Amino acid sequence: MTARPAKSVSVGSGTPLKVLRTTLTERTYEALKERILDQDLAPGARLNIDALTRDLGVSSSPLREALARLEAELLVVSELYSGYAVAPEPSQAYLRDLIDFRILLEGRSALIGAPQQHPAILTELRTTVRQMASTRRLGTQYKQYRKFVSADIRFHHAIIRSGGNAAITHSYSMMNAILHQARLYVHRLSGETRASEVAAEHAAILQAFEAGDGPAANEALRHHLEGGKRRLLGTEQ
Repeated sequence: MTARPAKSVSVGSGTPLKVLRTTLTERTYEALKERILDQDLAPGARLNIDALTRDLGVSSSPLREALARLEAELLVVSELYSGYAVAPEPSQAYLRDLIDFRILLEGRSALIGAPQQHPAILTELRTTVRQMASTRRLGTQYKQYRKFVSADIRFHHAIIRSGGNAAITHSYSMMNAILHQARLYVHRLSGETRASEVAAEHAAILQAFEAGDGPAANEALRHHLEGGKRRLLGTEQ
């Protein structure tokens, strides 16, 4: 696919969306993802291909490619003869179980990976911690927290890779756990206190990795994910 310059498109709400990706499929994917995470397209809503092509100003080919990618990320679902729909919002019980599962997988990986002090892993952790720390306020709109979520995904994937278990790495990548959690952001007021709290938790995990301390990395990770569970599921405001 030939790269095209960035442009603004209208996405139905009347607000231009400044899309920064260089391919039409990427731009379409980001536009749809924003609408899903901001719930301009509500959970369970049917997605009409013809209406979306007109709305986004694209042909059906890049739109279908974008939908296939969103389906792989579990943000949309498809059924035979019914087409695509926005995936139902995960229940709080499911998200609670998902975070508990993350604690097991990421904790095991940190316990094994931190003592190895792999240079590439440490570089990725430092880079993403800097990027996340530059976010002073976590907003409730996707365009406000997109860069933070992207860095957060890379941070936690680096922790998983540090454990050196290919099966765990593959399984984790298929969960799209952080994107599932991001679907709750629209319901949460996210201010400076929360942003600084999360930044401090990431920094503590990085510090344990830099020290090569597996048990400390495991404990810092558990503390971070338990905190995320409380923040996202509304048990603390």
